[in-house]
Amino acid sequence: YHLKVADPEINEMKNFINQIPEDNYRHNQLTYEDDHRDIYIEKYRSCEIYAPPEDSVFFRVGRKIFHYINSKHFEYDLADKFEFQILKYRPGGHYEWHIDYGSCFYYGLDRKLSMSIQLTPPEEYHGGELQVVDYGNHTLMIPGDLGTVIVFDSKLPHKVWPVTWGQRISLVGWANGPRLR
Repeated sequence: YHLKVADPEINEMKNFINQIPEDNYRHNQLTYEDDHRDIYIEKYRSCEIYAPPEDSVFFRVGRKIFHYINSKHFEYDLADKFEFQILKYRPGGHYEWHIDYGSCFYYGLDRKLSMSIQLTPPEEYHGGELQVVDYGNHTLMIPGDLGTVIVFDSKLPHKVWPVTWGQRISLVGWANGPRLR
Protein backbone atom coordinates (compact mmCIF):
# COMPACT_ATOMS: atom_id res chain seq x y z
CA TYR A 1 0.00 0.00 0.00
CA HIS A 2 1.44 3.34 -0.88
CA LEU A 3 0.74 6.98 -0.19
CA LYS A 4 2.58 10.30 -0.17
CA VAL A 5 4.15 12.14 2.79
CA ALA A 6 3.07 15.80 3.10
CA ASP A 7 5.57 18.40 1.85
CA PRO A 8 6.15 20.05 5.27
CA GLU A 9 7.12 16.65 6.75
CA ILE A 10 9.36 15.84 3.76
CA ASN A 11 11.08 19.22 4.15
CA GLU A 12 11.59 18.58 7.87
CA MET A 13 13.11 15.16 7.08
CA LYS A 14 15.42 16.59 4.40
CA ASN A 15 16.57 19.40 6.73
CA PHE A 16 17.36 16.81 9.41
CA ILE A 17 19.32 14.65 6.93
CA ASN A 18 21.32 17.66 5.69
CA GLN A 19 22.58 18.23 9.25
CA ILE A 20 23.82 14.66 9.84
CA PRO A 21 27.65 14.55 9.69
CA GLU A 22 28.90 11.99 7.15
CA ASP A 23 30.90 10.15 9.80
CA ASN A 24 27.67 9.42 11.73
CA TYR A 25 26.70 6.97 8.97
CA ARG A 26 28.13 3.49 9.14
CA HIS A 27 29.03 1.58 6.01
CA ASN A 28 27.11 -1.67 5.76
CA GLN A 29 28.24 -4.33 3.34
CA LEU A 30 26.87 -7.83 3.85
CA THR A 31 27.83 -11.12 2.28
CA TYR A 32 25.53 -14.12 1.97
CA GLU A 33 26.60 -17.73 2.02
CA ASP A 34 24.44 -20.86 1.92
CA ASP A 35 26.51 -24.07 1.83
CA HIS A 36 23.41 -26.25 1.36
CA ARG A 37 22.47 -24.55 -1.92
CA ASP A 38 26.06 -23.66 -2.90
CA ILE A 39 25.29 -19.93 -3.02
CA TYR A 40 27.75 -17.15 -2.22
CA ILE A 41 27.09 -13.45 -2.84
CA GLU A 42 30.01 -11.21 -1.89
CA LYS A 43 28.13 -7.90 -1.81
CA TYR A 44 24.59 -8.82 -0.82
CA ARG A 45 23.92 -5.34 0.58
CA SER A 46 25.97 -2.18 0.21
CA CYS A 47 24.82 1.16 1.65
CA GLU A 48 25.39 3.73 4.39
CA ILE A 49 23.13 3.55 7.48
CA TYR A 50 22.11 6.10 10.10
CA ALA A 51 19.72 5.31 12.97
CA PRO A 52 17.69 8.45 13.77
CA PRO A 53 16.78 9.26 17.38
CA GLU A 54 13.33 8.21 18.65
CA ASP A 55 12.25 11.82 19.17
CA SER A 56 12.91 12.72 15.51
CA VAL A 57 10.47 13.50 12.69
CA PHE A 58 11.20 10.04 11.26
CA PHE A 59 9.66 8.20 14.21
CA ARG A 60 6.75 10.65 14.45
CA VAL A 61 5.82 10.31 10.76
CA GLY A 62 6.70 6.61 10.49
CA ARG A 63 4.60 5.59 13.51
CA LYS A 64 1.61 7.54 12.18
CA ILE A 65 1.85 5.86 8.77
CA PHE A 66 2.30 2.36 10.23
CA HIS A 67 -0.72 2.76 12.51
CA TYR A 68 -2.87 4.11 9.66
CA ILE A 69 -1.95 1.39 7.11
CA ASN A 70 -2.14 -1.39 9.70
CA SER A 71 -5.64 -0.36 10.79
CA LYS A 72 -6.86 -0.08 7.17
CA HIS A 73 -5.25 -3.15 5.59
CA PHE A 74 -3.50 -5.61 7.94
CA GLU A 75 -4.86 -5.42 11.49
CA TYR A 76 -1.71 -7.10 12.81
CA ASP A 77 -1.07 -7.29 16.55
CA LEU A 78 1.69 -4.67 16.88
CA ALA A 79 3.69 -3.55 19.89
CA ASP A 80 4.56 0.14 20.15
CA LYS A 81 8.12 -0.76 19.11
CA PHE A 82 9.40 0.54 15.79
CA GLU A 83 12.77 0.56 14.06
CA PHE A 84 13.88 3.17 11.51
CA GLN A 85 17.04 3.69 9.47
CA ILE A 86 18.11 6.30 6.97
CA LEU A 87 19.83 4.56 4.05
CA LYS A 88 22.15 6.17 1.52
CA TYR A 89 22.80 4.27 -1.68
CA ARG A 90 25.72 5.68 -3.66
CA PRO A 91 26.88 4.35 -7.06
CA GLY A 92 27.05 0.58 -6.76
CA GLY A 93 24.93 0.60 -3.60
CA HIS A 94 22.15 -1.99 -3.62
CA TYR A 95 20.34 -4.70 -1.62
CA GLU A 96 19.65 -8.13 -3.12
CA TRP A 97 16.32 -10.00 -2.76
CA HIS A 98 15.42 -10.52 0.90
CA ILE A 99 12.57 -10.50 3.41
CA ASP A 100 12.41 -8.56 6.69
CA TYR A 101 10.12 -10.83 8.71
CA GLY A 102 11.64 -12.21 11.89
CA SER A 103 14.85 -10.49 12.90
CA CYS A 104 14.08 -7.59 15.18
CA PHE A 105 16.02 -5.33 17.53
CA TYR A 106 13.46 -5.93 20.29
CA TYR A 107 13.68 -9.30 22.06
CA GLY A 108 10.57 -11.46 21.72
CA LEU A 109 9.12 -9.45 18.81
CA ASP A 110 9.22 -9.95 15.04
CA ARG A 111 9.15 -7.50 12.18
CA LYS A 112 5.64 -7.64 10.69
CA LEU A 113 5.34 -4.58 8.45
CA SER A 114 8.06 -2.91 6.39
CA MET A 115 8.16 0.66 5.10
CA SER A 116 10.20 2.70 2.66
CA ILE A 117 9.89 6.48 2.20
CA GLN A 118 11.69 8.00 -0.79
CA LEU A 119 13.68 11.06 0.36
CA THR A 120 15.55 11.94 -2.85
CA PRO A 121 13.92 13.41 -5.96
CA PRO A 122 14.29 11.07 -8.96
CA GLU A 123 16.35 13.60 -10.96
CA GLU A 124 19.18 13.34 -8.38
CA TYR A 125 20.06 9.68 -9.08
CA HIS A 126 19.72 6.81 -11.57
CA GLY A 127 19.06 3.16 -10.70
CA GLY A 128 18.18 2.29 -7.12
CA GLU A 129 14.69 1.08 -7.99
CA LEU A 130 12.77 -0.64 -5.20
CA GLN A 131 10.95 -3.80 -6.26
CA VAL A 132 8.51 -5.86 -4.17
CA VAL A 133 6.94 -9.22 -4.98
CA ASP A 134 3.25 -9.12 -4.04
CA TYR A 135 1.02 -11.95 -2.73
CA GLY A 136 0.17 -12.93 -6.33
CA ASN A 137 3.88 -13.40 -7.15
CA HIS A 138 3.93 -10.25 -9.32
CA THR A 139 7.07 -8.13 -9.20
CA LEU A 140 6.12 -4.50 -8.66
CA MET A 141 8.37 -1.50 -9.35
CA ILE A 142 7.71 1.12 -6.67
CA PRO A 143 7.49 4.76 -7.85
CA GLY A 144 10.59 6.77 -6.98
CA ASP A 145 8.93 10.15 -6.51
CA LEU A 146 10.02 12.26 -3.55
CA GLY A 147 7.78 11.49 -0.56
CA THR A 148 6.42 8.19 -1.90
CA VAL A 149 5.73 5.74 0.93
CA ILE A 150 5.19 2.02 0.60
CA VAL A 151 4.15 -0.22 3.49
CA PHE A 152 4.13 -3.96 2.89
CA ASP A 153 4.04 -7.27 4.74
CA SER A 154 7.56 -8.03 6.00
CA LYS A 155 7.26 -11.56 4.57
CA LEU A 156 7.27 -10.25 0.98
CA PRO A 157 10.55 -10.43 -0.99
CA HIS A 158 12.01 -7.11 -2.08
CA LYS A 159 15.25 -5.60 -3.38
CA VAL A 160 16.93 -2.32 -4.29
CA TRP A 161 18.67 -2.31 -7.67
CA PRO A 162 22.18 -0.81 -7.87
CA VAL A 163 22.43 2.97 -8.04
CA THR A 164 24.38 3.92 -11.17
CA TRP A 165 24.66 7.69 -10.66
CA GLY A 166 23.99 10.15 -7.84
CA GLN A 167 22.70 9.22 -4.41
CA ARG A 168 19.39 7.68 -3.34
CA ILE A 169 18.29 8.35 0.26
CA SER A 170 15.35 6.62 1.88
CA LEU A 171 13.88 6.02 5.29
CA VAL A 172 13.16 2.37 5.98
CA GLY A 173 11.31 1.10 8.99
CA TRP A 174 9.67 -1.88 10.62
CA ALA A 175 6.62 -2.25 12.80
CA ASN A 176 7.12 -5.05 15.30
CA GLY A 177 4.84 -7.33 17.25
CA PRO A 178 4.49 -10.80 18.72
CA ARG A 179 5.17 -13.77 16.46
CA LEU A 180 2.46 -14.67 14.00
CA ARG A 181 0.67 -17.89 14.90
